Amino acid sequence: MSESRLDLKQVYKPEPKNSNVNQAILFILPSIVITIISILLFGQLNVFPEPNHNIFLVTVISAIILSLVGMAGMQMLMYRIIDDRDHYIDGTAIRAIKMGLIYSCTVSIILAAIISPFLLNVLHFSITDFLYFALLLFLFSSTWIIISAFWAAERFKYPAIIFTIAYIVIFGFTYTAYRINSVYTLTGYILGTTTLLLLSFFTAIRVFPKPRLDHALSSDFSKLPKLISLNTAPILFNIFYVLAIFLDKIIVWVNQGLQTRQGLVVTGNYTTAAFLGLIPLFSIAVVAYFTSRTKSIVQDRYKGTFSEIQKGLKEYERIYRTSLGAMLLIAMLLTILAVISGYVLTGNTQILQILLTIAMGSICFSVIIFNSTVLVIFGKGSISTISVLIIVIAELITIPFVRYEIWYASLGFLVGSFVGSIVSLSVTLQMLSRFEYKMFRLLLKPQ
Repeated sequence: MSESRLDLKQVYKPEPKNSNVNQAILFILPSIVITIISILLFGQLNVFPEPNHNIFLVTVISAIILSLVGMAGMQMLMYRIIDDRDHYIDGTAIRAIKMGLIYSCTVSIILAAIISPFLLNVLHFSITDFLYFALLLFLFSSTWIIISAFWAAERFKYPAIIFTIAYIVIFGFTYTAYRINSVYTLTGYILGTTTLLLLSFFTAIRVFPKPRLDHALSSDFSKLPKLISLNTAPILFNIFYVLAIFLDKIIVWVNQGLQTRQGLVVTGNYTTAAFLGLIPLFSIAVVAYFTSRTKSIVQDRYKGTFSEIQKGLKEYERIYRTSLGAMLLIAMLLTILAVISGYVLTGNTQILQILLTIAMGSICFSVIIFNSTVLVIFGKGSISTISVLIIVIAELITIPFVRYEIWYASLGFLVGSFVGSIVSLSVTLQMLSRFEYKMFRLLLKPQ
């Protein structure tokens, strides 16, 4: 190894810090845009004949949640496909998007069929309402697939531009339709979401290079089973991640629906507080900064002399600790912002209690997300999966108690996130404490 001496400054050539910060901002910008415009939009849509308001909200929110859950596994596969240098190197992103769109169409039909009895018989959706839901489910599912290709390729600029433009259009179409007649509100929202999908699709076609050779889709799909078997833990992590974020809200919505005999009620204090309480999760923008700063170190961690490798590993650990500290500080500042916003907007004590509980859980949750990028390097991705599964289990445990006090649902999220973060953090620190040993053990491990 000493004979293959390399210049450490060349091996670990750092990216400009401004570039890393820009990556982090662009990475989180779509989430900020979606949150701000959605709050502004739904705040304006307050005059609906009942039960049209609840049907509109259930249609939109259930389509978003189901699309995120349904596409979570495929999104992870998109990352692996685009990172694959053996089978998909020619026109990788375009081939991945083609497979993803076929998957999103298939899964959307299946999910719509599964949920149709609940929507038609329990919530009393009309056939038109149900078709709107199915269309919206497909639009969102396909959008997440295409956008994940940009994220996997680290082209964060394009999703930031796409979501900014498209959500302004969504606001414009939806609010205009609502002002004409509230009956057309959902139509306006679907037109705006269609714009989001089309803008994503045509941008992808323009940005990503087309395959030079003709690749049969059947051949591309045939390689997926092996990818799935090699990435079971990350796929489950993505699925549990989405469930952990929304499960406490679903539990409360179902409980409110049972109490009011409407099947599902998505409005109320808990919904307002819970979504405001997720604002601290914006701090995970630091994850993009961290991965950008450490990318060259991770890729070239076995290059150079032993002393150079040691320096690289120590630099990685230093960046980890400073980035984690920065993320926690930002998360706490965002918690303060969320509490102030909740107080100004509502002044409701119950909302503030739920908001603060969810916000504290979000801080712990962000630790799990951050550590997931480190644990995968050590081959410990299953720890991150277990950590988010703990959150899901904790939320499910609160079901019997929510009928007495809805705050217990937020407590389940907090307790689960806290326990999960302790598990994630303890294993991560243990790995980092024996960084050299673990790295070389992985290098010498038989494949």
